[in-house]
Parts: sequence; structure tokens; C-alpha cells
Amino acid sequence: MKKIKILAIAPYEGMAETLSVLSENRRDIEMTIHTGNLQTGLDIARSLTAQREYDVIISRGGTAELIQRELDLLVIDAPLSVYDILRSIKMAENYAGKYAIAGFHSITSNARILCDLLQLNIDIFTFQSQEDVPSILQQLKQQSYTLVICDMIGTLTAQSIGLNSIFIPSGKESINAAIDEAVKIVRSSMHTYKEKEIFKAAITNDNEAVLIYDSTGSLWFSNLSSSAFDQHLLNMAKTYLPAFTKTNHQTFLRKVDGMNCQITNENISYDNKNYTLLKINKKAPLFEENDKTIAIYNDFDKAAPSTIARQSSANFIGNVHHLIEKYSPTNFPILITGETGTGKEKAAALLYKNGPYSNKPYFVIDCSLLNDKKWNTLLKSENSPLNSVHTTIHIKDLGKLSPSNRTKLYTYVKDTGLLKRSRLIFSLITPDENAGEITNYLINRMSCLLLPIPPLRERSEDLSSIATLYVNQMNALLSKQIVGFSNDAFDLIRQYHWPNNLDQFHRVLREAAALTDGSYITNDIVQMLLNQEQEVCDQSHFAQLSSQLDLTKTLDEITYDIIRTVLAEEHNSKEKTAKRLGIGRSTLWRILKNHHGN
Repeated sequence: MKKIKILAIAPYEGMAETLSVLSENRRDIEMTIHTGNLQTGLDIARSLTAQREYDVIISRGGTAELIQRELDLLVIDAPLSVYDILRSIKMAENYAGKYAIAGFHSITSNARILCDLLQLNIDIFTFQSQEDVPSILQQLKQQSYTLVICDMIGTLTAQSIGLNSIFIPSGKESINAAIDEAVKIVRSSMHTYKEKEIFKAAITNDNEAVLIYDSTGSLWFSNLSSSAFDQHLLNMAKTYLPAFTKTNHQTFLRKVDGMNCQITNENISYDNKNYTLLKINKKAPLFEENDKTIAIYNDFDKAAPSTIARQSSANFIGNVHHLIEKYSPTNFPILITGETGTGKEKAAALLYKNGPYSNKPYFVIDCSLLNDKKWNTLLKSENSPLNSVHTTIHIKDLGKLSPSNRTKLYTYVKDTGLLKRSRLIFSLITPDENAGEITNYLINRMSCLLLPIPPLRERSEDLSSIATLYVNQMNALLSKQIVGFSNDAFDLIRQYHWPNNLDQFHRVLREAAALTDGSYITNDIVQMLLNQEQEVCDQSHFAQLSSQLDLTKTLDEITYDIIRTVLAEEHNSKEKTAKRLGIGRSTLWRILKNHHGN
């Protein structure tokens, strides 16, 4: 019997992995699997179905609906089972804040049955249409909910308004049911595909590219040539067209074949029909193509499918979330301080995303990569991001900039009125020998708002919620069904000092999730991983101390230098310093007193 040809468009990687495993065990299908959510998934489906004939497409949620609506193909929507929802509810029980279940009827009807049977008191909200999602989630946020259990559309919308979310992945039984349904329908009635003409031929070539799309997304006019570069521009414009049709007068900047290409849009109406006009200007970049000194981002630049599960953030929890939420809508410059790995870069991105210039490009200038030549170019070139208007500029790791170049920066900001043209976000790694001087200048001379991000060891009240979000991310990425930690395992997590903060925490939980086969991460797994972390930390710290110590001194002087170094790392906490060094507080006090006396 002829095999059924299935194109699977998985909105997230975990579903793609499950589809791959299930398809290997079947002899009645031939499956092609790609990962792409919403518009990305639609573009993949459109491209592949134009090249090859498939009998049916399998996808999920909003992606399945979008493909079916736009391509007029036979699409099977993989359902969410009662078991899928139950696993997510069990995971949410580890979350410390107020949470609810939100979704379309297919989710909430099963959720209500579960809550009735299990006598769970969980608030449930139903979306009647896709347009309902933002308003309902915004209402939940205003009612002090900080977490929602939802599907893909709910997860992406929650992230955009500062709500944490637990995404409900489809389990193996649900995905296998979708494959069975696809085979059954195709066997009874084979679907035929129709090809469509989507572009009109390019007729002119000019220094400024002009593209006009009609309301269906078809290219109505273009003055691009058939060159490889212009075709790259055309593909890029098509990818971001949905974002342009939603909001007028946006600016988008991206590197294409070594050139900075700026796209602006205007949505116009003529003869009761809607059109989208795109203008593309090309500019030479400041530095070489592979130079990473300046990174460029755009808020509506859709995340790759592999990042869907990473939408929730530790910066959406606790006092950090409160400050970001309050500071974001303002035009004021902001200084973000914190140790390495605390999430300063993510905090800056959230300030941009929720700020007044989110429809314009976001520039990140890495001070650790700036030498004198690059810095002078940045200040003088007409193509410099510092010359942009109504953009957000993150000057990352300001302490890495030389004192003379910091002075040039302060002078430039003052003399050119940069604070009136664009929004500046500074970040500073602490502790740093220049941190006090830099902080004092930015706060008192530039009127920066201060956003301190505490180290993870000082966020014990947030730890359970952060862990819940990270485990949910790992479930989607690794196709796991973990609902939390055993009690003794999380005690170990809570007691560890996490010297590298969120970066280290996320990595350790990823390793723990990879090693876990059941529903709970166990004490043995956590203990083994933390032992490894401590060993690496001790070796690294010893190497750092060894490079700093003056071995020509006496043993008593070297001991004092070690104590002084650890005391600074522990922010002058004698209790924590004594504990790390394995000595009594009285011994520590005596050594410090003797040397102060000398």
C-alpha cells in the first residue's frame, strides 16, 4: 500500500523530536519534519508544498490554523490531551505566585474536568478567538496573576506583556493520535494542491528599493533586480511583512551580505484596498562584517523556533520585574548593575521591548570589544548608531571602556544631545574597581535610573519560581515531562551559593533535566551536579587567587591577602567569608585585627 506523505510543521523542538521518534516506528507513512511557529511555520509549509506534493500536513494550535487558512491544504491539528494538561498543572504547583489556566475551549474544557475530579481550586479563563488573548491576559496581569498555563499563542502573548507562562506541550499519545487521524482521512479522500503566482517581475533598479504588497501578502510592485543581493532583500521583506502590516511607520535594521539594510513601512489604503509600502536603504557598516562590537536587534524580528521555550524570564519575577515594568515606558536613561550572569543583558532587552522605541532598532555596543580606533569611528561616523533618532542603545559593560574613552562618551552625550534623540541603557559588572565612580557620574550627572540586579544567592524567595520556569523550558526543548524536584533535591538547590548566578543555574538545571527520566529531578542527580560545579569553581578560584598572590610574602601575609579577597567577593560579610574558608569567625576577626593593627 502506498505510504502517506506527511509534512509535519512542529511549533517547538520537543514536538519535532516526538514526531521523529513516532514516525520511525511506522511503515504506513513517509514524514518530513520541520520546526517553525506561526508565520515561520507557514513560510516553511508554503515553500515545501510548492516544491513537492504532500498528502497532509500535521501541526498544532495557531500554526495549524494559519497554514490551513492561508494555503487551503488538508491540515491536522495535534490535540492536547487530559494528560498533557495534568502534567502542566502538576508543574505549576511548584510555583510560588498566583497562577491560572488560560486557553481555547479545547484546553479549558478538559482543564475544568480535571479540576472537578481532583478538587483543584484553579482559576480558568477561555479565549473565544485569537483577538481575545491579549486582553484576557492583560486582565489577569492586572488581577495580580504572575503565571499562566497556556498553549503557544498564550505563551508568546504572555511574554510580550511581562507574564510568566508554562507552555503545555503535546504528549506522545496526542501526537500519535494526530498521525492516526491524518492517515485515516487521507486514505478516504486524497487532497490536491494548487500552485499560486506570488510575485510580479521586477521592472526597474534604483538606489532605493521599493516594494508594495497587497492585503493578501502578494508582491504588487518591486524595483529590485534579479541579483542575489536583491533576492536576499526580497526574502527578508517577505519574512517580516506580517509585522509591518500590523503597525505603521516602523523601522527595521538588519545586516544582509555585509550591508546594513534599513526598512521603513507605510500602510496605505487605495480604492478600498489595503497595501503595504516598504522602502529599503542600504548603508555600509561601521566595522567588518564578522565584527561583533555592535549588535542590531528588532522587537518584531521573530525568534527562531528553538527559542520559543525560553520566552519566560527570571527578570519577570520579584523586585527586578517591578523595576523593569516601571522603568520601561519612560525615556529616561538607565544604569543596570549586577554580577556576571545575573541577566543584565536580558533586562536591557526587556526595557527596550516594553519601551517607547520598540518599533525602532535596538543597538548593543559591547565595550569589551572597543579599542581606541573603533571608539573614534563610533563617535565620528555618520552611520554610527549614536547618530540615530528614536532608537534604544545599550552600552554594555561600561566598566570595560578605558577611562579616556569614558570621558569622550560623557562629553559626546552632553554636547550632541544624545539623551534627547534616543534612549540610553548602560550596564556595569559589579564588583568593579571603577563601579563607584561610574555609577556616581551616571546617576548624578546624566540622571540615570538605577536598576540593580541582585545575585541569585540573594533571591531565595524567587528561586522556586525561577526553577519552575527553567524546567518548563527544558521540557519543551528536550521532550521531557518533568513536573519538579523532590523535596530534598530542591533543598540542595536552595543551599548552594551559585557564584555564576542565572547562567550557572540554567546550565545545571539543563543538565539535570537531561539526566532525568521520570517526573521529578532527584536528590542524587542534583548532588552529583553540584559536586561537579563546586570542584570546577574551586579550581577556577584557586587559579585566580594564584595569579593574584605575591608568593614572595610571608605565609601570614599571603593568608591575609586570601582573606581580604574572599571578604570582598562576599561583600564584606564576615560570616560568609569564614564559612567559605572553613575557619571560625573569631579566627577571622583576630587575623583582620592583627593586620589592621600593623
